[in-house]
Amino acid sequence: VRGVAGSVEHVAAVEKCLIRKSGPNYFVEIHIEVDGKLSVFDGHEIAHQVKDALITARIGIWDVAVHVEPYPHRRRTESPLN
Repeated sequence: VRGVAGSVEHVAAVEKCLIRKSGPNYFVEIHIEVDGKLSVFDGHEIAHQVKDALITARIGIWDVAVHVEPYPHRRRTESPLN
């Protein structure tokens, strides 16, 4: 799962990957890192590409939730907004 997601163009890193199984299907929650200077629209499009790549990989994934983080990722305590 990490390999497929990481191979999508503009994905700089896969931060977290959680997988749960229900019956024969897998449900994935994945956090990807993309260039923090990209627009929200571009980050959203990359997230959809990751979801599509995982579902079409034919590895039993039924649904994917993709969270987009800025790269390089900073911890919340390091945020300039705090």
